[in-house]
Amino acid sequence: MRVISRRTAVLAVSFLAMAACGAAGDNEKSDGSSSEAALKEMTLGADDAPVTLVEYASWTCPACLQFQNEVVGKLKSEYVETGKVKFIFREFPTAPAEISVAGFAVARCAGEDKYYDVLDELFSRQTAILSLARQGGQVKQALQQVAANHGITDPAEFDACLQNADIRRAIAASVSAGDEAGVNATPTVFMDGEKLEGYDWRQWAGMQAVLNEALGEETPAAAPVEDTDADTAPEETPADGDASEEAPGETTPE
Repeated sequence: MRVISRRTAVLAVSFLAMAACGAAGDNEKSDGSSSEAALKEMTLGADDAPVTLVEYASWTCPACLQFQNEVVGKLKSEYVETGKVKFIFREFPTAPAEISVAGFAVARCAGEDKYYDVLDELFSRQTAILSLARQGGQVKQALQQVAANHGITDPAEFDACLQNADIRRAIAASVSAGDEAGVNATPTVFMDGEKLEGYDWRQWAGMQAVLNEALGEETPAAAPVEDTDADTAPEETPADGDASEEAPGETTPE
């Protein structure tokens, strides 16, 4: 997990508030479903599922990518789609903050029914997009391609998305909720309001055990896992890190 600082989160939300292409006024709203989606929590699964998981994460966080690849896919298929778990993803941007926030804005602008599809693609492109950022490449074009793959094909619509006041408020609310809950690293996961501690839940076997205990189900026997020491514990992204040292200024979407 990488640890994220409050400074990082504030920087991210401040970037969106400024809007790379010139911020729209706070009273200005875009038309259509994107405005409505921005005001709603993005959830997967049945509302009456017996267990609720809330993940605070960033698509630009390498530790979150590990969790996405190793845990989230199986979580969705084995617990969310079967009605056992309601899953909520809350944006908690990490450096490069301006890129992280812009990607989250695209996911919300795509609409509630496409939000998680956009997140999946952003995670799958993380390495390539961050490489572009380090090289001073065309990050905006890469994010425009992601947007186009999910119905946002007009460049003007893409620019308007980054300026949408509702989107800014939604991401700011997510960051604020995480800050109030004591989130200081990504990914951070809460189960029924209680923060999951340690690292076992970062691998599928550990998460499965946690969920099955909460559901009163038995966990299938697994092959023994070698002990790891503190030096090999999963990395996290600190929320208290200095984002300004990591975010290349020339990669701001324009």
